[in-house]
This record gives sequence, structure tokens and C-alpha cells, in this order.
Amino acid sequence: MTRDKQAGVSLLNVLAVLAVGTGLVQVMLRDQDAAVQRLERTRSSAQAHALARSGATSVAVALRRDLVEAPDSDHLGEEWAQVAQEQIELEFGQFEVSVADVRGKFDLNALQPAALAEQRVFIALLSALDLPEVLASQVTQIIERNGPLRGSDALLRFGIAQSDFTRLTPHVTATAIRGPLNLNVVSEPLMTALLRNPSAARGLVARRDAKGFLDNSDLAALGVPLPPLAGFTSDIFDTKTVATVGKARTVLARRFIRDRDTDTVHGTTIQ
Repeated sequence: MTRDKQAGVSLLNVLAVLAVGTGLVQVMLRDQDAAVQRLERTRSSAQAHALARSGATSVAVALRRDLVEAPDSDHLGEEWAQVAQEQIELEFGQFEVSVADVRGKFDLNALQPAALAEQRVFIALLSALDLPEVLASQVTQIIERNGPLRGSDALLRFGIAQSDFTRLTPHVTATAIRGPLNLNVVSEPLMTALLRNPSAARGLVARRDAKGFLDNSDLAALGVPLPPLAGFTSDIFDTKTVATVGKARTVLARRFIRDRDTDTVHGTTIQ
């Protein structure tokens, strides 16, 4: 082999080695970049989860304090409701918290055949919403046959029409714990169903909007007694926290139940 041919082969060998080495470096860099990205995603996800848990915990703390300091009334002017905020911007992310008093809605699981007071209120609610009264017996049969509902959405699975459900769902819920409806947060149709007096219901809602809450003096001013199944307090609250860090987003839904016998607050995750 001539010297020129030997030099050519050597050059090809060097180029081949360089090509292989460059490829290996590119693979290593690509793998390193992927590992860094995975680490960043994991860190962002952990931070988002921590933010979401912190938002829910802030509601639980406020509910516990309210239970001890102001046990006789629950309304949207209290600290537990003020914890719910619009989106908060932080250096590394953002989050927002919402909280709802579950006792502002009629509990469908209370519709047992022998629960006459609950049946009357539900029928009155259907009337206030211009829905057919037959829905009361249909929902009662659904619950009697299938047990307590885990959520009002279950009505759709058991044949309730979408149009009826859409009109009804803002005013109903399904829980495992019985309790009075909170006049401080019920809708006007539900207030009407409780009082059986549309004029008095409008009057109480107007007083609530102006004052921020209701008490016995407001009912007395309108000459209406405290209706059965109603009160001014609550023991169940639903929260939703949405936290975003980088591209990671966490949504945490929690239901908090307050035990007035022990002054404690217990939370469960809502699916």
C-alpha cells in the first residue's frame, strides 16, 4: 500500500472515530437534557402539589377558628369565605382557592319515603324552578333502590333528563351527613321552597345581600318563623385549589366536615 493510500485510510479511521465520538456526545447531552427536564417537571409538580395543599389547609384552619370563635353563624363575610381568593401570583407559580358551603344546597339523600318535611321542601323547590313534581318521586325511588348518591351527577345515570338536571343541579347536592340548610347561603328558589312564601324569600335575600348575613331578627322583621330544616350555620364545606408551577398544574378538591362536639375539622379528597 502506498503512503498516500495509507494516509487516506488513517484519515478515514480518524473521521470514523470522530463521528462515533460526536454521536456519543450528542446522545449523552440529549439524555442529560432529558434528565434535567424530568427533574424540572418533578420539582414543578411537587411545588404545585405543595401549593394546592397549602391552599386547602388555609381553609381548614379558618374553619376551625370560626367554629371556636363564632359558632352561631356561618356566612360569606367570615374569614373562611375570605380565604377564597382570585389567582395569586408568586415568584415561582400561582394558585387560587374557592370554597363553597354545602349546606346552601338541598341534600338529595334526605329524600327518604318517610321524610315528609324533606319531601315537601323538595317538591316546593321543583315548583319554584318550574320543574315537574313527578321528579320528587323519581329521585326518591332512585335513592331507595340504589342507596345514597355519592354526588348529584348520579341522577343522569339513573335516567333524569339532562334539561331537568341542568336546572336542578345548582340547588342540590348529595352528602352522607344530614344537617339544616344554611339560610345565609341558600339560593332564592331554595329560600322560597323553605318559606313557602316567594315575597318573604325575596325580602330575606335582599336583607342578606345588604347586611351580609341573616339572623332571627331578620325573620322577625318580615313576620316569618324559622322554617323546619333551616338554620344559620353549616358543617360541610367544599374547597377547590388550583396551583400552577411552570408547566405543572395541580387541582385539589377537598370536603371539610366540622365536628361541633369536638371542635375539629376533618378533610377528605373529592374525586
